[in-house]
Amino acid sequence: MRVLVTGGAGYIGTQLVDALCRAGHTVRVLDIDSPDSRRPGVDYAVSSMADPDAVARAMQDVQGVYHLAWRFLSEASQPELQPEVERREIQENLFGTLNLLEAALAARVRQFVFASSAVVYGPTGPEKVDEEHPCHPESSAIGGPVYGITKLACEKYCLAYHRRDLPVTILRIHGVFSGGNLCQFETMIEQALAGKPVQAFRGAGGQYTHIDDVLKACLLVLDDPSACGEVFNLAGAHTYRDSELAGLILDKAGSKSNLALIDDPGQGMISVSVGKLCKLLGHQPTEEEFLPGLIRQAIEKLRDSGKLA
Repeated sequence: MRVLVTGGAGYIGTQLVDALCRAGHTVRVLDIDSPDSRRPGVDYAVSSMADPDAVARAMQDVQGVYHLAWRFLSEASQPELQPEVERREIQENLFGTLNLLEAALAARVRQFVFASSAVVYGPTGPEKVDEEHPCHPESSAIGGPVYGITKLACEKYCLAYHRRDLPVTILRIHGVFSGGNLCQFETMIEQALAGKPVQAFRGAGGQYTHIDDVLKACLLVLDDPSACGEVFNLAGAHTYRDSELAGLILDKAGSKSNLALIDDPGQGMISVSVGKLCKLLGHQPTEEEFLPGLIRQAIEKLRDSGKLA
């Protein structure tokens, strides 16, 4: 199958491209950034999804689409520029997604997979929620002030196009980690090594996902009629608390720093069930309690490099 991956030069995208190629698919990438290295045999189009002509060209002869591209603008903006930057972030992502949906419909694509986020639920606390749970993305600050809101709006547009005969699948992905991507825990390690307080949001956490399980689920839904028109949570098997992992970092790094818990309800735990994905498609998370091991490996790597005594 010829597959288009938007955001294929990003963290998840590059690994999804590799996985698709290994599975025998022909891959085209549409990304605003050029990848650090190009995989042989992959067609790369460096352009924005906000450009409808570029999107239409990229969609030619495509049977499947993974829409991973996302523009983050508002999270790091200066306070006085926040309203205007938020509008730009909403516009670029929403209209870019609409460009892709329209082009995919015109090209009669067999499946359009949208990478959404568990952030659309807003903070849920430790009780796992399923796909029927009400969504309150306005209550979450994860990813920036408009991230979850815009993701949910794009979901709704995807489902609207499904009703127009574009087969759509939505994956609400929850916090993706690997040995090369530890996100907030990399910052915590740096704080511990510098002797600074290790900061963690009180109550933050959830069923974080190993990249290998994300790739497995993405391949599983491709060209599967039973996945069309469905919304699936995609998360790991173990519930993590960021504060507990911060304590592990302090212990393994031998740091005398203190743990500093920050109160921010917008960073609260999001806890989701993957029961629907398991029941309908047979998906099972294979990476169990993986994050402590990845953190230990990162600290050991620093110790071996001489950066950690």
